[in-house]
Amino acid sequence: MGDTRIAAALACALLVTLAPGAVGRADGAVGDALVAEAQRPRLFASDGTDTARAARNLAEINLVPSVDTGYTPRTDPPRTDDRACPPSRCRDYDLPRPAGVKVTRPRVRVLLPVGYASDPAVRYPVVYLFNGSLSPYVRWTRSTMLTSMSRSMKAIFVMPEGGYAGNAGYFTDWKDGSFDWETWHTRHLVPWVDRHFRTLPGARAAAGASMGALGALSYAARHAGLFRAVLSISGLMDTASLVQNGTVLQDLPDDVADQAGIRGPDLRRIWGDPVRDRATWAAHNPVDLVPRLRGVSLFVAAGTGYPQYDPADAIHSGVTEQNLWNTHRGFFAALTRDGIPYRARISVGQLHDWPYFHDAMVWGLPRIISAAARRR
Repeated sequence: MGDTRIAAALACALLVTLAPGAVGRADGAVGDALVAEAQRPRLFASDGTDTARAARNLAEINLVPSVDTGYTPRTDPPRTDDRACPPSRCRDYDLPRPAGVKVTRPRVRVLLPVGYASDPAVRYPVVYLFNGSLSPYVRWTRSTMLTSMSRSMKAIFVMPEGGYAGNAGYFTDWKDGSFDWETWHTRHLVPWVDRHFRTLPGARAAAGASMGALGALSYAARHAGLFRAVLSISGLMDTASLVQNGTVLQDLPDDVADQAGIRGPDLRRIWGDPVRDRATWAAHNPVDLVPRLRGVSLFVAAGTGYPQYDPADAIHSGVTEQNLWNTHRGFFAALTRDGIPYRARISVGQLHDWPYFHDAMVWGLPRIISAAARRR
């Protein structure tokens, strides 16, 4: 990042310090320039070997402010018809449920590349897309432009159910035995996909938004060789942020959960007591798993959020995105400490919602497809 962009970041940070939200209201040419600069995503890259550059990246990442820039992505109404899952390319499958493996539904949506049926000799990399805690698997095709944008992508997209709302699965075999999401996805779903579709051996990538980002990172770290590349979008990068003085906080604050009429699962059922079962928590925590991500092509996208939300929709808010952004700081610090390569796309502000996740997909999906297909 050049001196001009560093200066702009510092100026934005100063404006935030003096008057939160001032960037979005700045007047005159200087204000317009700051707004334009703030709205442009910051791109960072570390090869893991240039320690000086990695340190500069970390310092500049920590300077990106949390403020409303006024940017709103172009949105389209959610698709619930064949535009979301056209029969020529897309189908939902109910897989056989293995004995003893507990999930809410063994269901998966598969979106095939254009031309898949016309040339039976061609094999494709596979991208697994993991859902957030308030979104079923179909949201990837209903709330983004995945179906249309993937027409030019030579990859198979697999969207499995991962539980949501009160049964959000957290991509884990639950400590209390209620669910076996990790076993289902890694030991049963992946082999099923490789048996039933023309997949390129070993060429797998994972992408996830919010809770799904935790799943993508956890699976890649805990199952060596399962995924060659990961795209994390606005994820929970440090589950320790949900523990305070030994007490587990819910992923949704009480007032937000009450307002939305949605309360997530008790996290002690998933990972156990945060003190007595600290090892279990750490074994599924992205920031603790960083050393095991070496060799995985990492792409991290997030907004910095801002301290404001619409009371009518507090969950998909700037506050939620800001809280998740704060967990990214420790994650980037751990990547820097351990010399793990990564590429990052950081947006000033933004809400924790699908139109913003789509922007990150446009940036990240072609990159993880390329990384997954690359010969090792």
